[in-house]
Amino acid sequence: VELDMPDIVRPNQPLDVLVKVPNVKPGETAMVTVAAVDVGILNLTRYKPPMPEAWYYGQRALGVEFRDLYGHLIDGMQGVRGRIRSGSGEFGMSTKGSPPAQKPVSLFSGIVETDDEGRATVTFDVPEFNGTLRLMAVAWTKDGVGSGTQDVTVRDPVVVTASLPRFLAPGDVSRVRLEIDNTEGPEGDYRLTFEDDSHIKVTQDVLTVTLAQGERKAMHVPVTGTMTGDGMVSFRLSHESGLHVKQSFALAVRPAQPPMSERQVVTLDAGSSLTLSTDRLAGLLPGTASISLAITRAGAIDVPSLLYSLDRYPYGCAEQTTSRALPLLYLSELATQSGLGDEPAIKERIQKAIYHVLANQSSIGSFGLWAPGSGDMWLNAYVSDFLTRAREQGYKVPELALTQALDNLQNAIGVSPDPKTAGSGIAYGLYVLARNKRASLGDLRYYADTKLREFATSLAKAQLGAALALYGETLRATEAFQAATNQLLNTASSTKQTRTDYGSLLRDAAATLSLAAETKPAPAPIAALVDFVSSVRAKTAYTSTQENAWMLLAARALLENTGDIDLTVNGIEHSGNLLQRLMEDDLAIRPYTVLNRSADPLEAVLTVTGVPDGPRPAGGEGFTIERTYFTLDGKPVSTQELGQNERFVVVLKVRETNVWASRIVVADLLPAGFEIDNPRLIGSADLGTYPWLNTSSGVAHLEFRDDRFVAALDRRSSDNREFTLAYVVRAVTPGTYALPPAIVEDMYRPHLNARTGMGTIDVIGATPQ
Repeated sequence: VELDMPDIVRPNQPLDVLVKVPNVKPGETAMVTVAAVDVGILNLTRYKPPMPEAWYYGQRALGVEFRDLYGHLIDGMQGVRGRIRSGSGEFGMSTKGSPPAQKPVSLFSGIVETDDEGRATVTFDVPEFNGTLRLMAVAWTKDGVGSGTQDVTVRDPVVVTASLPRFLAPGDVSRVRLEIDNTEGPEGDYRLTFEDDSHIKVTQDVLTVTLAQGERKAMHVPVTGTMTGDGMVSFRLSHESGLHVKQSFALAVRPAQPPMSERQVVTLDAGSSLTLSTDRLAGLLPGTASISLAITRAGAIDVPSLLYSLDRYPYGCAEQTTSRALPLLYLSELATQSGLGDEPAIKERIQKAIYHVLANQSSIGSFGLWAPGSGDMWLNAYVSDFLTRAREQGYKVPELALTQALDNLQNAIGVSPDPKTAGSGIAYGLYVLARNKRASLGDLRYYADTKLREFATSLAKAQLGAALALYGETLRATEAFQAATNQLLNTASSTKQTRTDYGSLLRDAAATLSLAAETKPAPAPIAALVDFVSSVRAKTAYTSTQENAWMLLAARALLENTGDIDLTVNGIEHSGNLLQRLMEDDLAIRPYTVLNRSADPLEAVLTVTGVPDGPRPAGGEGFTIERTYFTLDGKPVSTQELGQNERFVVVLKVRETNVWASRIVVADLLPAGFEIDNPRLIGSADLGTYPWLNTSSGVAHLEFRDDRFVAALDRRSSDNREFTLAYVVRAVTPGTYALPPAIVEDMYRPHLNARTGMGTIDVIGATPQ
């Protein structure tokens, strides 16, 4: 395939490509597709242009396949068949980060039909871009295929490129390095002007740059972060000849500390009203604040706030990914109302979650928290429950993956010890198997009749009851749910902290309520469970992903009963549940007023969320965390004046005051002028390079993002209560930046957390020329 086009094209102009397909038979037409992609992307991904002729007609080496017959010797009733695995099985480094300064260029023509001479014209609208595009064409007829590739240069007569920090925080003062290269433009004076927005402020007047033919100059333009959000900075270069060049670059502004939430339950008597205005957002950083409002018959379950909390949770192990996606299977409409995207976006998010958790599935069907693993029966059941429900809702769940997951549950239950020690995993596994019609009814009856009291948690009893209900065992199911309800209502608010099933009293109560509400007829007193969940929620300042997910599943069933809810919202009559997330900008335009027209009082649950407008002091409960900076040879470093391009070791020392097993995440938010230089934790194999440093092992997962360092640890009760983590950073961009806190948190006892103090850092660069 031949491609005919100019050697050089301009940004923001159409590119016409003449595609010629030789050897087309008289009276026959060919079908072609053409893609235009930034060569930089192709080099990074090592993408090779498509060549169908090589695939269909090229020579191939003889294929070799390994076969292992040993698996056939294993008793299928006691285990699962093994398989050979090749290649690296290690969990890769996450590549999450800020969006690129300019959008990647990847254009596609779709299928185009040629004329009877094998010619077709394809037009691309080239965006604001300077670089090289690779044109890749594929052509075919009913009896032939072909391809062709050609590069084209896209550039302005005068090329403007920019080096920006990865992000900023409100109040950060930084600079953008501009390089202006006069490749083909006229010589003389150029006028350089700037455009910013509400997120970024360019603190520079108009500049005049004198350029000769082929000359290149660099300069620094100061910028300041003003408001959180995705900002945009534009540079416009103009010449008296009429030449104009414009380049725009994205620059995100991120808060320097995590958001906080404050929850309040307001009783609306009949005939009374509630007005929400920006006054309730006082003390929060502009651009980060919102109010979630819920008026339902579901007690104190605040659906918009719970959905938003799960959505913004920044990490993604198998449990967290499942917890974020599971409620969306049933609450997609409410998620859309809460600003999480339209229905297609919600469905895409769920499908991606399915693929994500399957990436953590091992060859035997079990799931690991951060990578393929085994040994956690409750997690296996939880993920299998999500996959089962997703398939029921019509999502694509690979049959083999789900079958292996269910086989693994069946095998694990068959060899599990007594319910006294593994009851939570057994009960959940039986429920998931029953939902898939694979549980043994005899086993369910045996556990219900002889072992029910030995299941330690109320949720385990409720799951056993739900499994029995799926098989029509109404009497036994009611007895199991009654036992679960009695245990809940007689449990004090302070429960054991040594649990390993991701649970808490609130999680167990919400999940029991959810299962009872799903079962028809209801085998437990729903009203009593709603009141109990509301009372426990009112005493819980911090909630985990487990608690949020199961409260949403409970709300799913309860919201079907709107009761007699009659309201007036901003002067408009409204009947039924009211679920609303109010943004700061909306409240600034008009306050939000709700009047209760119902005959009885209603509870309005308000959750105010936002980033504090001032730095929070160091503190916490259950942990202490300390962050220090060192030179590469171990000398302490002050953050007041750091030289550009200097490298430092960040050392995080954490002490856990409790002695139970825990799942911990440590996150160190980077200041805007820093970038992680060596993206790996300093472990025992690297101590020869840093002999002064003594770090801890046992890290389960690492992430190296543009704006933070993240480490997750699975801690045993026998581990040393103190541990040390470290990584290397480089001071990249000169400026004055907020120094965010380093944070440690028990993921499933979120009230146990700690943070360092905040401050500022100064990165000193060379004097601009």
